[in-house]
Amino acid sequence: MLEIEGVVVTYAAGRDGKAVRAVDGVDLTVADGEIVCVLGPSGSGKSTLLRAVAGLEPLAAGRVRRDGVDLAGVPTHRRNLGLMFQDHALFPHRDVLGNVAFGLRMHDVPKPEATARAREALARVGLAGFEGRSVRSLSGGEQQRVALARALAPEPGLLMLDEPLGSLDRALRDRLVVEVRELLVRLGMSALFVTHDHDEALAVADRVAIMHAGRIEQQGPAIDVWRRPATRFVARFLGWNVTRLAAVARAAGGAGAGPVAVRPDGLVPDPAGPLAGTVAARTFRRDHFLLRVDVEGEPLDVTVRGDHVPAVGDPVRLTVDPAATVVLGTLDAE
Repeated sequence: MLEIEGVVVTYAAGRDGKAVRAVDGVDLTVADGEIVCVLGPSGSGKSTLLRAVAGLEPLAAGRVRRDGVDLAGVPTHRRNLGLMFQDHALFPHRDVLGNVAFGLRMHDVPKPEATARAREALARVGLAGFEGRSVRSLSGGEQQRVALARALAPEPGLLMLDEPLGSLDRALRDRLVVEVRELLVRLGMSALFVTHDHDEALAVADRVAIMHAGRIEQQGPAIDVWRRPATRFVARFLGWNVTRLAAVARAAGGAGAGPVAVRPDGLVPDPAGPLAGTVAARTFRRDHFLLRVDVEGEPLDVTVRGDHVPAVGDPVRLTVDPAATVVLGTLDAE
């Protein structure tokens, strides 16, 4: 069990003389065998939070505990953590086996045991037989697996991954995120996974915590956060529309209560629909088109599939699917 309680991380004072809170009173837990993803845009504080847990950033306030033990004063290499970063940080002068065994040797594991454990870690990530290869000869996906094997070889109690797939192309990321989750589940590994990509987060995590301006805006099971965003920021970050249009509010059953979030696939082209607008932009997104529709001067994103897709400038009417709406409430109205 990892417990993050009231953690604050500050940076040097800005021009106004006030310290900047990169992490501002965060509470979060990671249970045994659970994969928790901290999701947020650049600058939200998610990577700083991970570094604070690892002991790489000092805490201005709060506590980090493992199995009830306060980690204050415990150096990074004594925290029983596996660390993996976006750039992989592999040693180009070492072969694959040497890279994976390096951390074990730094922990004074005898060479024969370190070699055996490194080979086992490579087999876990599907790289058996790669031991003698130069890391320069590997593809981006293979280098990512070597970095993962190196993090797993010491058998850490918690694996921490900071944008581990961020440098890879989309198709490779989509494939590897599935493989990473399958591996973590198979090993029963606890993991704290940081990313700015919500598709990646929803695919890998048991639980998601969405950060904004140093705070956690919402956390919960991945499917629940996706289906029921709680704030305007979360809704917009996940790609939902946020609107006060009366027809959308009526469909959501929350007229007057506050802004309504509606997914792009919850706005359906329908000649008899209550919303009338004009297509302002059209973008192809592999398996669908994303339309930007101007409705009463307000832009709404609309997902359209099939062969008959309105063109830019076309008039369009839309029906709202109530199941794809969430009333955000008056506390988040402004």
